[in-house]
Amino acid sequence: MTTAVTTQPFTAAAFLFGDSQDSSAALAQALVEKGVVGSLGAAVQNLTRAGRGAVGNQIASVAHGLVDLDLDNIVIGGWRKYADMMAAAKRTITEPGSREIVELATHTITFRHEPYVRLLVNDAPVATVHFEMSLKFTVKGLVATIRGGQLVSLHAGDCDVAGTLSAEGRRLAMREAHVQLPLLLRLGDGIPLVHKNEHTPPDHSDEHTPPDRKDEHMPAQPTVQPEE
Repeated sequence: MTTAVTTQPFTAAAFLFGDSQDSSAALAQALVEKGVVGSLGAAVQNLTRAGRGAVGNQIASVAHGLVDLDLDNIVIGGWRKYADMMAAAKRTITEPGSREIVELATHTITFRHEPYVRLLVNDAPVATVHFEMSLKFTVKGLVATIRGGQLVSLHAGDCDVAGTLSAEGRRLAMREAHVQLPLLLRLGDGIPLVHKNEHTPPDHSDEHTPPDRKDEHMPAQPTVQPEE
């Protein structure tokens, strides 16, 4: 397992393909090398090599936008389902000026996303490319400060991240890494866990959704499982 150290926010694509290279170009290359483009039927197979390369680039360009999700948003989405974190957030709303230190036991956040891209050749649909991305975050030693219903700081915490990306059942990328949570998450002035006027989690169902993307499946919601 490698150790990832960065001051920049991770995205899923950058994590899977490495943040030292162009993840969109790496995805395009993987689609060709793993035989995904060549498996899309006669309409694509009959194209020239340059034509197949162009198809791969176009599929990669669209797919990259669908899987390049911020890892910090996924982790926070998981914590919004964690009872201790949400209880502290609600208490600090009802008691203005208060803050709470929350220490969470080791837990796992899992995330699965299955977008697809429809391929048109000469304006005619010829194939649909199905992608599958899975991410697993094992969080250890988390100590966080909650104030005013917001996560405002992380004092400690490590995270083992594992992810895979496949297309049409062919694995395109796989990576495992160890990251420090304070470097992974962008807290800024605080990330809302509940609304100040309502004791319900804020609606972030569209925060990963690019506009006018008709062929996108909405990202699944992360799930949380305590470690026994």
